[in-house]
Amino acid sequence: MEDTATDYKLLYQQAIAAHKKSLELISEKDEQIQALNFELDKYKRYIFGKKNEKLASVHTDANQIDLFELGTDQQQQEELSQQVADVVKEKTPAKKREKGTGRMLLPENLRREIIIIEPTEDVTGCIIIGEEVTEVLDLIPAEFFVKRYIRYKYARANGEGIITASLPDRVIDKGIPSEAVIAQMVVDKYVFGLPLHRQIDKYRRLGVNVPASTASDWIMKGWQHLAPLWELLKLLVLNQKYLQADETPLKVLDRDHKNGIHQGFMWIYNAPCDKLTLFDYRKGRDQSGPRQMLEGYAGILQVDGYAVYEKLFGSHPDILLVYCMAHARRKFVDALKYDEQKATYVLERMQLLYVLEKQMREEGVDWEERTKLRQKKSVPVLLELKEWMTEQLPLVIPKSPLGQAIAYTLPRWEGLSAYALHGQIEIDNNLAENVIRPLAIGRKSFLFAGSHQAAEMTAAMYSFMATCKRNGVDEQEWLKDVFERIQSHKQKDLYQLLPNNWIEYRNQTG
Repeated sequence: MEDTATDYKLLYQQAIAAHKKSLELISEKDEQIQALNFELDKYKRYIFGKKNEKLASVHTDANQIDLFELGTDQQQQEELSQQVADVVKEKTPAKKREKGTGRMLLPENLRREIIIIEPTEDVTGCIIIGEEVTEVLDLIPAEFFVKRYIRYKYARANGEGIITASLPDRVIDKGIPSEAVIAQMVVDKYVFGLPLHRQIDKYRRLGVNVPASTASDWIMKGWQHLAPLWELLKLLVLNQKYLQADETPLKVLDRDHKNGIHQGFMWIYNAPCDKLTLFDYRKGRDQSGPRQMLEGYAGILQVDGYAVYEKLFGSHPDILLVYCMAHARRKFVDALKYDEQKATYVLERMQLLYVLEKQMREEGVDWEERTKLRQKKSVPVLLELKEWMTEQLPLVIPKSPLGQAIAYTLPRWEGLSAYALHGQIEIDNNLAENVIRPLAIGRKSFLFAGSHQAAEMTAAMYSFMATCKRNGVDEQEWLKDVFERIQSHKQKDLYQLLPNNWIEYRNQTG
Protein backbone atom coordinates (compact mmCIF):
# COMPACT_ATOMS: atom_id res chain seq x y z
CA MET A 1 0.00 0.00 0.00
CA GLU A 2 1.39 3.38 -1.01
CA ASP A 3 2.35 5.96 1.57
CA THR A 4 -0.02 8.85 0.94
CA ALA A 5 1.07 10.97 3.88
CA THR A 6 1.38 14.65 3.05
CA ASP A 7 4.90 16.11 3.07
CA TYR A 8 4.10 19.35 4.91
CA LYS A 9 7.74 20.39 5.06
CA LEU A 10 7.97 20.29 1.27
CA LEU A 11 4.70 22.20 0.91
CA TYR A 12 5.96 24.80 3.36
CA GLN A 13 9.22 25.25 1.44
CA GLN A 14 7.31 25.53 -1.83
CA ALA A 15 4.97 28.11 -0.29
CA ILE A 16 7.92 30.11 1.02
CA ALA A 17 9.62 30.00 -2.40
CA ALA A 18 6.40 31.08 -4.13
CA HIS A 19 5.96 33.90 -1.63
CA LYS A 20 9.54 35.10 -2.18
CA LYS A 21 9.03 34.98 -5.91
CA SER A 22 5.80 36.97 -5.54
CA LEU A 23 7.61 39.57 -3.43
CA GLU A 24 10.36 39.80 -6.04
CA LEU A 25 7.79 40.26 -8.79
CA ILE A 26 5.97 42.89 -6.73
CA SER A 27 9.26 44.67 -6.02
CA GLU A 28 10.17 44.53 -9.69
CA LYS A 29 6.74 45.86 -10.65
CA ASP A 30 7.07 48.64 -8.08
CA GLU A 31 10.41 49.62 -9.58
CA GLN A 32 8.91 49.64 -13.07
CA ILE A 33 5.94 51.72 -11.89
CA GLN A 34 8.27 54.14 -10.13
CA ALA A 35 10.46 54.42 -13.23
CA LEU A 36 7.45 54.97 -15.47
CA ASN A 37 6.02 57.57 -13.09
CA PHE A 38 9.41 59.29 -13.12
CA GLU A 39 9.47 59.41 -16.90
CA LEU A 40 5.84 60.54 -17.01
CA ASP A 41 6.56 63.30 -14.54
CA LYS A 42 9.52 64.50 -16.63
CA TYR A 43 7.45 64.58 -19.80
CA LYS A 44 4.61 66.39 -18.03
CA ARG A 45 7.02 69.05 -16.83
CA TYR A 46 8.53 69.29 -20.30
CA ILE A 47 5.19 69.58 -22.08
CA PHE A 48 3.05 71.43 -19.55
CA GLY A 49 5.59 73.18 -17.36
CA LYS A 50 5.40 76.52 -19.10
CA LYS A 51 2.07 76.14 -20.84
CA ASN A 52 -0.58 76.72 -18.22
CA GLU A 53 -3.06 78.45 -20.49
CA LYS A 54 -5.23 76.70 -23.04
CA LEU A 55 -7.70 78.10 -25.53
CA ALA A 56 -11.23 77.20 -24.55
CA SER A 57 -13.44 75.72 -27.24
CA VAL A 58 -16.12 78.05 -28.54
CA HIS A 59 -19.50 76.57 -29.44
CA THR A 60 -22.07 78.81 -31.07
CA ASP A 61 -25.67 77.94 -31.86
CA ALA A 62 -26.41 79.10 -35.39
CA ASN A 63 -30.06 79.61 -34.48
CA GLN A 64 -29.10 82.31 -31.97
CA ILE A 65 -27.54 84.56 -34.62
CA ASP A 66 -29.95 87.29 -35.74
CA LEU A 67 -29.69 88.83 -39.17
CA PHE A 68 -28.38 92.27 -38.24
CA GLU A 69 -25.23 94.29 -38.94
CA LEU A 70 -22.43 92.62 -37.06
CA GLY A 71 -20.27 95.72 -36.78
CA THR A 72 -20.71 98.79 -34.60
CA ASP A 73 -21.80 102.23 -35.78
CA GLN A 74 -20.10 105.49 -34.85
CA GLN A 75 -22.50 106.29 -32.01
CA GLN A 76 -21.83 102.92 -30.34
CA GLN A 77 -18.07 103.39 -30.67
CA GLU A 78 -18.31 106.85 -29.06
CA GLU A 79 -20.39 105.51 -26.17
CA LEU A 80 -18.06 102.56 -25.61
CA SER A 81 -14.99 104.81 -25.79
CA GLN A 82 -16.40 107.02 -23.03
CA GLN A 83 -17.34 103.96 -20.99
CA VAL A 84 -13.79 102.58 -21.23
CA ALA A 85 -12.29 105.94 -20.31
CA ASP A 86 -14.46 106.10 -17.17
CA VAL A 87 -13.60 102.52 -16.16
CA VAL A 88 -9.86 103.05 -16.63
CA LYS A 89 -10.01 106.27 -14.63
CA GLU A 90 -11.68 104.44 -11.73
CA LYS A 91 -9.21 101.55 -11.78
CA THR A 92 -6.04 103.61 -12.15
CA PRO A 93 -4.58 104.41 -8.71
CA ALA A 94 -2.85 107.67 -7.98
CA LYS A 95 0.80 107.42 -8.95
CA LYS A 96 3.30 107.54 -6.12
CA ARG A 97 6.96 107.79 -6.90
CA GLU A 98 8.86 105.11 -5.04
CA LYS A 99 12.03 106.06 -3.25
CA GLY A 100 15.21 105.08 -4.99
CA THR A 101 13.59 104.47 -8.36
CA GLY A 102 14.35 106.36 -11.53
CA ARG A 103 14.29 106.16 -15.27
CA MET A 104 16.76 104.11 -17.25
CA LEU A 105 19.80 106.15 -18.22
CA LEU A 106 19.95 106.75 -21.96
CA PRO A 107 23.31 106.00 -23.63
CA GLU A 108 25.55 109.04 -24.00
CA ASN A 109 26.67 107.97 -27.48
CA LEU A 110 23.18 108.47 -28.98
CA ARG A 111 22.64 111.57 -31.10
CA ARG A 112 20.67 114.28 -29.28
CA GLU A 113 17.99 116.27 -31.11
CA ILE A 114 17.28 119.50 -29.21
CA ILE A 115 13.64 120.64 -29.05
CA ILE A 116 12.88 123.96 -27.31
CA ILE A 117 9.36 124.26 -25.89
CA GLU A 118 8.36 127.81 -24.90
CA PRO A 119 5.50 128.59 -22.50
CA THR A 120 2.16 129.55 -24.05
CA GLU A 121 2.05 132.60 -21.78
CA ASP A 122 3.72 135.89 -22.67
CA VAL A 123 7.28 135.92 -21.26
CA THR A 124 8.12 139.51 -22.22
CA GLY A 125 10.24 141.05 -19.47
CA CYS A 126 10.99 137.63 -17.89
CA ILE A 127 14.49 136.28 -17.44
CA ILE A 128 15.62 132.66 -17.71
CA ILE A 129 16.64 131.29 -14.30
CA GLY A 130 17.06 127.66 -15.24
CA GLU A 131 15.73 124.87 -17.39
CA GLU A 132 13.85 121.58 -17.14
CA VAL A 133 15.41 118.85 -19.30
CA THR A 134 13.50 115.71 -20.27
CA GLU A 135 15.02 113.07 -22.52
CA VAL A 136 12.83 110.72 -24.55
CA LEU A 137 14.14 107.72 -26.49
CA ASP A 138 13.03 107.94 -30.14
CA LEU A 139 13.86 106.21 -33.41
CA ILE A 140 13.66 106.68 -37.16
CA PRO A 141 12.29 103.65 -39.03
CA ALA A 142 14.73 101.80 -41.27
CA GLU A 143 15.12 103.45 -44.65
CA PHE A 144 16.39 102.21 -47.98
CA PHE A 145 18.39 104.70 -50.01
CA VAL A 146 20.44 104.55 -53.18
CA LYS A 147 24.19 105.10 -53.39
CA ARG A 148 25.05 106.65 -56.73
CA TYR A 149 28.75 106.31 -57.59
CA ILE A 150 29.89 108.91 -60.14
CA ARG A 151 33.32 108.39 -61.64
CA TYR A 152 34.59 111.13 -63.89
CA LYS A 153 36.54 110.16 -66.95
CA TYR A 154 39.72 112.10 -67.55
CA ALA A 155 41.42 112.16 -70.92
CA ARG A 156 45.20 112.18 -70.79
CA ALA A 157 47.05 114.85 -72.70
CA ASN A 158 48.04 114.02 -76.26
CA GLY A 159 45.41 111.26 -76.43
CA GLU A 160 47.41 108.85 -74.28
CA GLY A 161 44.39 107.23 -72.66
CA ILE A 162 41.59 107.73 -70.16
CA ILE A 163 41.76 107.80 -66.34
CA THR A 164 38.75 106.60 -64.31
CA ALA A 165 38.56 105.78 -60.61
CA SER A 166 37.93 102.15 -59.61
CA LEU A 167 34.81 101.07 -57.82
CA PRO A 168 35.23 99.69 -54.28
CA ASP A 169 35.13 95.91 -53.87
CA ARG A 170 31.61 94.53 -54.11
CA VAL A 171 30.10 91.31 -52.79
CA ILE A 172 28.01 91.08 -55.95
CA ASP A 173 29.83 92.70 -58.84
CA LYS A 174 27.40 94.93 -60.78
CA GLY A 175 24.68 93.80 -58.39
CA ILE A 176 22.00 95.88 -56.72
CA PRO A 177 22.60 95.37 -52.96
CA SER A 178 25.31 97.06 -50.96
CA GLU A 179 27.41 95.15 -48.47
CA ALA A 180 25.35 96.68 -45.66
CA VAL A 181 22.12 95.29 -47.12
CA ILE A 182 23.50 91.75 -47.37
CA ALA A 183 25.02 92.00 -43.90
CA GLN A 184 21.68 93.10 -42.45
CA MET A 185 19.86 90.20 -44.11
CA VAL A 186 22.36 87.72 -42.68
CA VAL A 187 22.13 89.20 -39.18
CA ASP A 188 18.32 89.34 -39.25
CA LYS A 189 18.18 85.66 -40.17
CA TYR A 190 20.98 84.12 -38.13
CA VAL A 191 21.00 86.39 -35.07
CA PHE A 192 17.37 87.46 -34.73
CA GLY A 193 15.77 84.39 -36.34
CA LEU A 194 13.87 86.41 -38.97
CA PRO A 195 13.16 84.17 -42.01
CA LEU A 196 13.67 85.58 -45.49
CA HIS A 197 9.96 85.78 -46.29
CA ARG A 198 9.41 88.03 -43.27
CA GLN A 199 12.37 90.17 -44.24
CA ILE A 200 10.92 90.49 -47.74
CA ASP A 201 7.59 91.63 -46.27
CA LYS A 202 9.43 94.25 -44.23
CA TYR A 203 11.35 95.49 -47.27
CA ARG A 204 8.13 95.73 -49.25
CA ARG A 205 6.72 98.10 -46.64
CA LEU A 206 9.86 100.18 -47.02
CA GLY A 207 9.21 100.49 -50.75
CA VAL A 208 11.53 97.83 -52.20
CA ASN A 209 10.28 94.55 -53.68
CA VAL A 210 12.88 91.78 -53.47
CA PRO A 211 11.94 88.37 -54.95
CA ALA A 212 12.55 85.44 -52.60
CA SER A 213 14.97 83.78 -55.02
CA THR A 214 16.93 87.02 -55.32
CA ALA A 215 17.19 87.50 -51.56
CA SER A 216 18.41 83.92 -51.16
CA ASP A 217 20.97 84.44 -53.92
CA TRP A 218 22.30 87.59 -52.23
CA ILE A 219 22.98 85.71 -48.99
CA MET A 220 24.60 82.83 -50.88
CA LYS A 221 26.91 85.25 -52.71
CA GLY A 222 27.86 86.81 -49.38
CA TRP A 223 28.68 83.38 -48.00
CA GLN A 224 30.92 82.60 -50.97
CA HIS A 225 33.10 85.60 -50.12
CA LEU A 226 33.39 84.38 -46.53
CA ALA A 227 34.47 80.85 -47.55
CA PRO A 228 38.25 81.48 -47.02
CA LEU A 229 37.55 82.93 -43.58
CA TRP A 230 35.35 79.92 -42.81
CA GLU A 231 38.19 77.52 -43.67
CA LEU A 232 40.57 79.51 -41.46
CA LEU A 233 38.09 79.42 -38.57
CA LYS A 234 37.87 75.63 -38.83
CA LEU A 235 41.67 75.29 -38.78
CA LEU A 236 42.02 77.57 -35.76
CA VAL A 237 39.31 75.79 -33.78
CA LEU A 238 40.75 72.36 -34.48
CA ASN A 239 44.21 73.54 -33.39
CA GLN A 240 42.95 74.46 -29.92
CA LYS A 241 44.16 72.53 -26.89
CA TYR A 242 40.70 72.62 -25.30
CA LEU A 243 37.30 72.22 -26.99
CA GLN A 244 33.70 71.76 -25.90
CA ALA A 245 31.42 69.67 -28.12
CA ASP A 246 27.65 69.41 -28.40
CA GLU A 247 25.02 68.69 -31.06
CA THR A 248 21.50 69.79 -31.95
CA PRO A 249 19.00 68.75 -34.66
CA LEU A 250 18.22 70.70 -37.83
CA LYS A 251 15.55 69.72 -40.36
CA VAL A 252 16.56 69.95 -44.02
CA LEU A 253 14.40 69.77 -47.13
CA ASP A 254 15.34 66.69 -49.13
CA ARG A 255 13.35 65.40 -52.11
CA ASP A 256 14.99 62.00 -51.82
CA HIS A 257 13.69 61.51 -48.30
CA LYS A 258 10.39 59.66 -47.90
CA ASN A 259 8.80 62.57 -46.02
CA GLY A 260 10.57 65.27 -47.98
CA ILE A 261 12.39 66.39 -44.82
CA HIS A 262 15.70 65.01 -43.57
CA GLN A 263 16.70 65.15 -39.90
CA GLY A 264 20.22 66.54 -39.93
CA PHE A 265 22.42 67.65 -37.05
CA MET A 266 24.59 70.62 -36.20
CA TRP A 267 27.71 69.64 -34.28
CA ILE A 268 29.15 72.49 -32.23
CA TYR A 269 32.82 72.82 -31.32
CA ASN A 270 33.41 75.69 -28.91
CA ALA A 271 36.87 77.00 -28.03
CA PRO A 272 36.53 78.90 -24.72
CA CYS A 273 40.14 80.12 -24.54
CA ASP A 274 40.22 81.96 -27.89
CA LYS A 275 36.44 82.58 -27.90
CA LEU A 276 35.84 80.79 -31.21
CA THR A 277 32.82 78.71 -32.17
CA LEU A 278 32.46 76.26 -35.04
CA PHE A 279 29.17 74.80 -36.29
CA ASP A 280 29.53 71.70 -38.47
CA TYR A 281 26.50 70.34 -40.35
CA ARG A 282 26.18 66.57 -40.76
CA LYS A 283 23.38 64.45 -42.11
CA GLY A 284 23.29 62.28 -38.99
CA ARG A 285 24.12 62.00 -35.29
CA ASP A 286 26.36 58.96 -35.64
CA GLN A 287 30.10 58.74 -35.08
CA SER A 288 31.08 59.89 -38.56
CA GLY A 289 30.76 63.61 -37.82
CA PRO A 290 33.05 63.96 -34.80
CA ARG A 291 35.34 61.18 -36.04
CA GLN A 292 36.06 63.06 -39.26
CA MET A 293 36.13 66.53 -37.73
CA LEU A 294 38.41 65.59 -34.81
CA GLU A 295 40.70 63.27 -36.75
CA GLY A 296 44.20 64.06 -35.56
CA TYR A 297 42.98 66.26 -32.72
CA ALA A 298 45.03 66.19 -29.54
CA GLY A 299 43.89 67.94 -26.38
CA ILE A 300 41.00 68.25 -23.94
CA LEU A 301 37.45 67.56 -25.14
CA GLN A 302 34.54 68.45 -22.86
CA VAL A 303 31.22 66.76 -23.63
CA ASP A 304 27.92 65.64 -22.16
CA GLY A 305 27.13 61.96 -21.63
CA TYR A 306 26.29 61.14 -25.26
CA ALA A 307 27.66 57.64 -25.93
CA VAL A 308 29.27 58.55 -29.28
CA TYR A 309 31.91 60.68 -27.55
CA GLU A 310 32.74 57.92 -25.08
CA LYS A 311 33.06 55.28 -27.81
CA LEU A 312 35.29 57.48 -29.97
CA PHE A 313 37.46 59.21 -27.39
CA GLY A 314 36.99 57.41 -24.06
CA SER A 315 40.31 55.57 -24.40
CA HIS A 316 41.94 57.85 -26.98
CA PRO A 317 45.68 58.25 -26.28
CA ASP A 318 45.79 61.94 -27.26
CA ILE A 319 42.43 63.16 -25.96
CA LEU A 320 41.41 63.77 -22.35
CA LEU A 321 37.64 63.43 -22.10
CA VAL A 322 36.12 65.90 -19.62
CA TYR A 323 32.43 65.72 -18.73
CA CYS A 324 29.82 68.36 -17.99
CA MET A 325 28.92 68.86 -14.31
CA ALA A 326 25.63 70.53 -15.27
CA HIS A 327 24.41 67.34 -16.96
CA ALA A 328 25.23 65.26 -13.87
CA ARG A 329 23.56 67.83 -11.65
CA ARG A 330 20.31 67.64 -13.65
CA LYS A 331 20.07 63.92 -12.87
CA PHE A 332 19.96 64.69 -9.14
CA VAL A 333 17.50 67.53 -9.67
CA ASP A 334 15.20 64.96 -11.31
CA ALA A 335 15.67 62.70 -8.28
CA LEU A 336 14.63 65.35 -5.73
CA LYS A 337 10.97 64.34 -5.76
CA TYR A 338 11.77 60.69 -5.07
CA ASP A 339 14.58 60.95 -2.50
CA GLU A 340 14.84 64.55 -1.39
CA GLN A 341 17.31 64.01 1.43
CA LYS A 342 20.01 62.22 -0.55
CA ALA A 343 19.51 64.22 -3.75
CA THR A 344 19.73 67.45 -1.74
CA TYR A 345 22.98 66.24 -0.16
CA VAL A 346 24.59 65.94 -3.61
CA LEU A 347 23.11 69.18 -4.95
CA GLU A 348 24.28 71.21 -1.95
CA ARG A 349 27.85 70.04 -2.42
CA MET A 350 27.72 70.66 -6.16
CA GLN A 351 26.48 74.13 -5.31
CA LEU A 352 29.69 74.73 -3.33
CA LEU A 353 31.64 74.02 -6.52
CA TYR A 354 29.54 76.49 -8.51
CA VAL A 355 29.74 79.19 -5.84
CA LEU A 356 33.52 79.11 -6.09
CA GLU A 357 33.36 79.33 -9.89
CA LYS A 358 31.03 82.33 -9.71
CA GLN A 359 33.24 84.06 -7.15
CA MET A 360 36.38 83.59 -9.26
CA ARG A 361 34.56 84.79 -12.39
CA GLU A 362 33.28 87.95 -10.69
CA GLU A 363 36.69 88.74 -9.23
CA GLY A 364 38.42 88.24 -12.59
CA VAL A 365 40.85 85.66 -11.24
CA ASP A 366 43.40 84.49 -13.82
CA TRP A 367 43.57 80.83 -14.77
CA GLU A 368 46.68 80.06 -12.75
CA GLU A 369 45.02 81.29 -9.57
CA ARG A 370 41.83 79.46 -10.52
CA THR A 371 43.82 76.24 -10.68
CA LYS A 372 45.19 76.80 -7.17
CA LEU A 373 41.80 77.68 -5.69
CA ARG A 374 40.16 74.64 -7.28
CA GLN A 375 42.86 72.35 -5.90
CA LYS A 376 42.41 73.85 -2.45
CA LYS A 377 38.60 74.17 -2.26
CA SER A 378 36.99 72.07 -5.00
CA VAL A 379 39.04 68.88 -4.88
CA PRO A 380 38.05 68.01 -1.26
CA VAL A 381 34.37 68.39 -2.18
CA LEU A 382 34.83 66.24 -5.27
CA LEU A 383 36.56 63.50 -3.26
CA GLU A 384 33.78 63.59 -0.65
CA LEU A 385 31.09 63.24 -3.31
CA LYS A 386 32.85 60.32 -4.96
CA GLU A 387 33.16 58.48 -1.65
CA TRP A 388 29.49 59.10 -0.81
CA MET A 389 28.23 57.88 -4.20
CA THR A 390 30.44 54.78 -3.99
CA GLU A 391 28.87 53.94 -0.63
CA GLN A 392 25.32 54.63 -1.80
CA LEU A 393 25.42 52.80 -5.13
CA PRO A 394 24.74 49.28 -3.70
CA LEU A 395 22.12 50.66 -1.28
CA VAL A 396 19.76 52.37 -3.74
CA ILE A 397 17.29 50.82 -6.16
CA PRO A 398 19.16 50.75 -9.51
CA LYS A 399 16.19 51.84 -11.60
CA SER A 400 15.10 54.59 -9.19
CA PRO A 401 15.82 58.23 -10.19
CA LEU A 402 18.54 58.46 -7.54
CA GLY A 403 20.00 55.10 -8.61
CA GLN A 404 20.09 56.26 -12.23
CA ALA A 405 21.69 59.57 -11.21
CA ILE A 406 24.48 57.81 -9.31
CA ALA A 407 24.92 55.19 -12.05
CA TYR A 408 25.34 57.99 -14.62
CA THR A 409 27.65 60.13 -12.51
CA LEU A 410 30.00 57.75 -10.70
CA PRO A 411 31.58 56.05 -13.78
CA ARG A 412 32.24 59.51 -15.22
CA TRP A 413 33.53 61.06 -12.01
CA GLU A 414 37.15 61.21 -13.14
CA GLY A 415 36.08 63.18 -16.22
CA LEU A 416 33.69 65.33 -14.17
CA SER A 417 36.49 66.19 -11.72
CA ALA A 418 39.13 66.84 -14.40
CA TYR A 419 38.20 70.54 -14.67
CA ALA A 420 39.96 71.08 -11.34
CA LEU A 421 43.30 70.19 -12.98
CA HIS A 422 43.50 73.38 -15.05
CA GLY A 423 42.01 76.83 -14.54
CA GLN A 424 41.05 77.30 -18.19
CA ILE A 425 38.75 74.26 -18.26
CA GLU A 426 35.12 75.08 -17.53
CA ILE A 427 33.14 73.21 -14.88
CA ASP A 428 30.41 72.46 -17.42
CA ASN A 429 29.47 72.64 -21.08
CA ASN A 430 27.12 75.61 -20.73
CA LEU A 431 29.17 77.85 -23.04
CA ALA A 432 28.64 75.37 -25.87
CA GLU A 433 24.95 75.06 -25.03
CA ASN A 434 24.55 78.84 -25.01
CA VAL A 435 25.81 79.23 -28.58
CA ILE A 436 23.07 76.82 -29.71
CA ARG A 437 20.29 79.16 -28.56
CA PRO A 438 20.22 81.43 -31.65
CA LEU A 439 19.92 78.29 -33.81
CA ALA A 440 17.08 77.03 -31.60
CA ILE A 441 15.28 80.38 -32.00
CA GLY A 442 15.86 80.41 -35.76
CA ARG A 443 14.75 76.80 -36.02
CA LYS A 444 11.34 77.75 -34.63
CA SER A 445 11.03 80.54 -37.20
CA PHE A 446 12.31 79.08 -40.47
CA LEU A 447 11.66 75.43 -39.43
CA PHE A 448 14.20 73.90 -41.82
CA ALA A 449 17.11 74.56 -44.17
CA GLY A 450 16.29 74.57 -47.88
CA SER A 451 18.91 71.98 -48.82
CA HIS A 452 21.99 70.21 -47.51
CA GLN A 453 24.13 72.87 -49.20
CA ALA A 454 22.09 75.60 -47.48
CA ALA A 455 22.58 73.78 -44.16
CA GLU A 456 26.36 73.90 -44.65
CA MET A 457 26.15 77.63 -45.33
CA THR A 458 23.94 77.98 -42.25
CA ALA A 459 26.65 76.29 -40.19
CA ALA A 460 29.20 78.84 -41.37
CA MET A 461 26.95 81.83 -40.71
CA TYR A 462 26.06 80.63 -37.21
CA SER A 463 29.77 80.08 -36.56
CA PHE A 464 30.60 83.68 -37.42
CA MET A 465 27.63 85.14 -35.57
CA ALA A 466 28.33 83.07 -32.44
CA THR A 467 32.01 84.07 -32.50
CA CYS A 468 31.00 87.73 -32.80
CA LYS A 469 28.77 87.40 -29.76
CA ARG A 470 31.47 85.65 -27.73
CA ASN A 471 33.83 88.57 -28.43
CA GLY A 472 31.34 91.40 -27.91
CA VAL A 473 31.43 92.39 -31.60
CA ASP A 474 28.44 93.94 -33.38
CA GLU A 475 27.55 91.33 -35.99
CA GLN A 476 26.20 93.70 -38.63
CA GLU A 477 29.13 96.10 -38.35
CA TRP A 478 31.66 93.24 -38.54
CA LEU A 479 30.01 91.58 -41.52
CA LYS A 480 29.68 94.81 -43.51
CA ASP A 481 33.35 95.65 -42.91
CA VAL A 482 34.54 92.15 -43.85
CA PHE A 483 32.44 92.12 -47.04
CA GLU A 484 34.05 95.42 -48.04
CA ARG A 485 37.63 94.38 -47.32
CA ILE A 486 38.06 90.63 -47.68
CA GLN A 487 38.68 90.60 -51.45
CA SER A 488 41.66 92.93 -51.22
CA HIS A 489 42.95 91.66 -47.88
CA LYS A 490 46.34 89.93 -47.85
CA GLN A 491 46.02 86.17 -47.47
CA LYS A 492 48.61 85.99 -44.70
CA ASP A 493 46.66 88.58 -42.72
CA LEU A 494 43.28 86.86 -43.10
CA TYR A 495 43.20 86.08 -39.37
CA GLN A 496 42.81 89.81 -38.71
CA LEU A 497 39.25 89.67 -40.06
CA LEU A 498 38.04 87.03 -37.61
CA PRO A 499 35.74 88.46 -34.92
CA ASN A 500 38.16 87.72 -32.08
CA ASN A 501 40.87 89.84 -33.81
CA TRP A 502 38.72 92.30 -35.73
CA ILE A 503 38.53 95.12 -33.16
CA GLU A 504 42.33 95.21 -32.86
CA TYR A 505 42.98 95.25 -36.61
CA ARG A 506 39.86 96.89 -38.07
CA ASN A 507 41.51 100.19 -38.87
CA GLN A 508 44.48 98.58 -40.61
CA THR A 509 44.47 97.91 -44.33
CA GLY A 510 45.15 94.34 -45.48
